[in-house]
Amino acid sequence: MKQIVSELSAYSPTDEPAAAYYGDATSSYGPSLSGKWTLIYTDAPDITSLEGGPLSPAKLGKIGQECSPPYIKNVIEWKRPDWASSLPFSGNEGDRVLQKVCCKGSAVKGKPTTVDLKLVGFELTGAAENVGESLDNSKGGPAALFANMPVELEGPLSLTFGKFDILYLDDDVRITRTYQGYTAINIREEEWF
Repeated sequence: MKQIVSELSAYSPTDEPAAAYYGDATSSYGPSLSGKWTLIYTDAPDITSLEGGPLSPAKLGKIGQECSPPYIKNVIEWKRPDWASSLPFSGNEGDRVLQKVCCKGSAVKGKPTTVDLKLVGFELTGAAENVGESLDNSKGGPAALFANMPVELEGPLSLTFGKFDILYLDDDVRITRTYQGYTAINIREEEWF
């Protein structure tokens, strides 16, 4: 995988992939980092270790990022585990909870492939089949709870969260490497969160 990433990086169709985070809303330099991205590969242990065992309290769904300058939100989708299908208050099969780690991204023209991140908040939202059902109905579950009462926490302070380099960016594919040296490959997918 590392060899493929290295070879593909030489063919990135944009010289300034971080331009969306320059802070200049009028900048347009080819393919944009803005949009929703679904993770299809990573070697980052904090992500590869998320899938739990058969008795995990939630089943891992998709992982991705929502990039809307100046924000970059890391999104993890959690679904009801199969073993909980007959339990009350477990929700429906298609229900999901979206956990978002919210950062502000920034970039400068002198480093057109690097995005610096500051942690600014956290969000929990739900997408449930029976959003209107109250929790005293046995079909309600965590997704219905967070659909009715989303949690959005943003503090007055921001903390350095890290940075990443964009190795490749076109209209459909993005390859990044974190400052710790981990690689992520994402595809653009506008519909899922």
